[in-house]
Amino acid sequence: MTNIHSATARRSSSALFLFLEAVRCWSRARRMQRPTLTSLYAHLGHYGCGQLLPAVDSLLELSESLLGRPLQMGRGEALTQDENMLINLLQGRRVAPIAHICSDALLCAFCSALRSVQILMDMELGQKVAKRAA
Repeated sequence: MTNIHSATARRSSSALFLFLEAVRCWSRARRMQRPTLTSLYAHLGHYGCGQLLPAVDSLLELSESLLGRPLQMGRGEALTQDENMLINLLQGRRVAPIAHICSDALLCAFCSALRSVQILMDMELGQKVAKRAA
């Protein structure tokens, strides 16, 4: 994977916290067999990041397809290996090779979904971070 990243994810711990909340909310919705997008919007829509949520939904669904298993989620400040992997990829950091059991086409879709989340995070949350810093 190339060194493409979200500038917002690298600069803003609050953006990473929001992403982690979205990941955990999505996982809870899946476990409870609830619609993921509805749950994401109900939980995170008030942060003004509604445009980001479908991209996060796609990224997480493709992550599970890529790994061939459900994502493992932590609690509180304790992050799982899967959560760390997603955050590192979002920030463009090197990660250990990902053992994937999918086609090259699915891997390409995963990379595109990751890039979409990075771009939307910069567009949706980057402006808010810049305004607070000013």
